[in-house]
Amino acid sequence: MGSLVGKSPASTYKSLLKTADETNGISTTGTNIEDGEGTKSCITISDDILSVMPQNDNTTTTFNVRSTGGSYICSADTTNSIFKVGTTLTPANSQLLEFHAKTLVPSASGTHMFVGRGMSPYFGTAVETSCGTGTDPDTSLDAGAATDDLLQNLFIVPINLTIDAVKFMVSTITDTDCTINVHLYKFTMANTGGTNDGNLSNGTLLANGQATAVDRNVIKTVDCSIDSSSVSAGEVIACFVENETNTDSIMLQTQVLYHFN
Repeated sequence: MGSLVGKSPASTYKSLLKTADETNGISTTGTNIEDGEGTKSCITISDDILSVMPQNDNTTTTFNVRSTGGSYICSADTTNSIFKVGTTLTPANSQLLEFHAKTLVPSASGTHMFVGRGMSPYFGTAVETSCGTGTDPDTSLDAGAATDDLLQNLFIVPINLTIDAVKFMVSTITDTDCTINVHLYKFTMANTGGTNDGNLSNGTLLANGQATAVDRNVIKTVDCSIDSSSVSAGEVIACFVENETNTDSIMLQTQVLYHFN
């Protein structure tokens, strides 16, 4: 650790910190902290406010607080505009979105079925609704007179958000081994005051995962791959499950970890 003992100001001034306002020092107006030769730091202070702002480059660790053992307590990421907390540096405004299926019966093998939100017991069980038989769910849906059945399956996004992780647990109700696919999608939902309100379009894959050898004797847990993480305010998120093997009923819980931007 350095020391100024026995050294003259002429040889140490570059290592000294001072306020940029050399006349008034610290006052009600913020002033930058700089070294003795005038190189600005990322710190600005006044008598009431401490601010941190990078001078040259944003970084993922612009401001850090650590314990005496070196573990992170919090960190400001000015590259991604995120404040992270805890030893895992998880975004401070992280939330969990869940989708649930209890004995969901696919209309046919290889069919993508909407998974309900399970919002409350007063909504009852979501009506089983399909959305295509391709590799991925369809990217649009006009449910016609059954549009009301979509309500329990959708999460409307209130603020721009980023998907950080998607995990699901799945089982079925027989001894037959099944291959189960899960897809997380975002859609644009019509909301113009017309007769097409509730129709879905512009479907985009957010995440997907597959569980194999699924039957009633096991609970398979899968971490999904993230395909696209950004979801804008006003879009809706939906979860789909597909039984490639047969129409055995599915028990499913999907968790979506996200943070607001």
